[in-house]
Amino acid sequence: MPLTVTLSRGARASMALLGCVLALAPTVRAQDLSQPGPRTASQRGVTVVRPGGSAFAATVHYPAVAAASGSAVDVANGPYPVVAFGHGFVTPVAQYASTASHIATWGFIVVLPETQGSLLPSHSAFADDLVSALDWFAAQGAAGGSPWTGAVAGERRGVMGHSMGGGCALLAADRDPSIRCVVPMAAAETNPSSTNACLGVNSATRIINGSQDTIVSPSTNGPMYANLRGPSQLVTITGGFHCGFIDSPILFCDSGSLSRAAQLAIIRRETTEFLRLYLAGDGTRWDAVWGTPVPADGITQQGRQTPDLDGDGRVDGIDLGLMLANWGNPGRGDLDGDGSVSGTDLGQLLAAWSV
Repeated sequence: MPLTVTLSRGARASMALLGCVLALAPTVRAQDLSQPGPRTASQRGVTVVRPGGSAFAATVHYPAVAAASGSAVDVANGPYPVVAFGHGFVTPVAQYASTASHIATWGFIVVLPETQGSLLPSHSAFADDLVSALDWFAAQGAAGGSPWTGAVAGERRGVMGHSMGGGCALLAADRDPSIRCVVPMAAAETNPSSTNACLGVNSATRIINGSQDTIVSPSTNGPMYANLRGPSQLVTITGGFHCGFIDSPILFCDSGSLSRAAQLAIIRRETTEFLRLYLAGDGTRWDAVWGTPVPADGITQQGRQTPDLDGDGRVDGIDLGLMLANWGNPGRGDLDGDGSVSGTDLGQLLAAWSV
């Protein structure tokens, strides 16, 4: 029996308006997202309280009224999505300062838990701490008298990470279905398995690796990508290497044919545009995220759309509006990849409709 979806007059009108807005939105890469955004970034240390009452230290990069460490949060331009970032094995969170600060200039709060830095880390506990960091910031944003009051869009939650932290970001996304966006970098296999956890990840996910990584082989990320259930991409930086994801060399680092500065610039662009599209709801980033890379981009990319076009874990009226806005064209909503959004794609979307 065919699936019938009945929409109220109000819902039809809302989607028609959404379609008009999206149809008129610019779809070209108008800005170089490897460059700083419009917000000023600062950083400070915080103490995150877990659900059971224990606590851990974390460093947070955030939009602020001034660049000096500990400056007041720029509440006036918020609220901001919040992203929990997992560090690599025995890698200090300060090694990710340039990337986290950059993302903050584009309107995100980025929190880096300083836990599980020993030689015998618990991957499961680290994943839980990433989720706890998101929960704590959401609560702080809603609480009166907090420095973060009114500054946190607690429902717009993302996770990132590098190496061990990338694998743990996937574990966290599997455990917390409210996480809407995942960006693991050179994600390592963890215990429990991050590859198996991907079977439960329905959120929009962009895995980024380096073609010359000698610490976490790019082949490690292929099975992770294959298991993902939401809109998914596997981006490979040509000449990229494992330690090119951090700000300076550490013990036992590798190297690649790409310079560290060039790799970090690509990382800034690739992480920011994906977060802007799927966590900030900036639809103008669609072509930058899903378009075919050009040689100057320095990457190769695999990707697959799903009926959940906005990556929020549901197939609903918003996704239908996005598809209708691009009717007859290639790109967003062309689920079968035939070069045009058509009735076949609509049938796939309706068959996956969330109840």
